[in-house]
Amino acid sequence: MALQMPVYLELTTIEPKVFFGLSWRKLAAVAAMVILGGGVFVALVFGAHWTTSLAMYAVAPVVLPFALFGFWRPKGLMPEKYLKYVVAHLTSPAVLFLDGPAHVTATPSKPSIKER
Repeated sequence: MALQMPVYLELTTIEPKVFFGLSWRKLAAVAAMVILGGGVFVALVFGAHWTTSLAMYAVAPVVLPFALFGFWRPKGLMPEKYLKYVVAHLTSPAVLFLDGPAHVTATPSKPSIKER
């Protein structure tokens, strides 16, 4: 008799943690945010002589796409898979029911025992 252990997660959704508890996707997102966001911040603070509090407002839109790509998991799916479903839904033809609710009408048949 073999030992059995219940698994409650879908195994395909588990990402291996490679560095500091981050997956490859999250690690790439953090690296891009540090490089691009840090570069924009340093350029604005030291190059354009902005205050640090004002420069943070300019850095936020730069790092937001990378943060969403790395950390956002809508409905437990990867963002590219979720966006594929959203695009398919938005481009599918709309079905409008103008004559009432969409339900299957039962054809008249012999009454069952419960209906008698």
